[in-house]
Amino acid sequence: MKNIFMYLGIVILFAIAVLNTKCNTNNPEPSVTTYNYVDPVVNPPDIFQIVYNISTHGDKIAFVTFENDAVWVIEKLGDSRINFWGNNDTINIEIVISDTLGLKAGHTYYFVANNNNYLEYTNLFVEFIKLETDYNTFEPKF
Repeated sequence: MKNIFMYLGIVILFAIAVLNTKCNTNNPEPSVTTYNYVDPVVNPPDIFQIVYNISTHGDKIAFVTFENDAVWVIEKLGDSRINFWGNNDTINIEIVISDTLGLKAGHTYYFVANNNNYLEYTNLFVEFIKLETDYNTFEPKF
């Protein structure tokens, strides 16, 4: 008799767990466009990511050209120990975790990831989010 109550209890707990599971198939998460660093990124959407394969040592360079002058938040996703910086042909700006920069239309920027110190990483994702801030009055421009 004890075993029947134990099995019945397990079945009831299982049924409660299944009924309380939230299935959100009608409203999937919006997908973010993700580019591989080896392919040039031209006129990206307002939110996008670049994935860098950092399993080997050395600089991994993504070339990005924007359609319009705009202010962008650039953020490394994940561990902040990986070296990451932007270059506009004259200036390097290190992005430790995130930074907000005014980026000029039609100019090709270089965004570089470098993993010379850590063996446990395979990928670094960097997210770019376009802000509604006025580019003309925003500083710093890059």
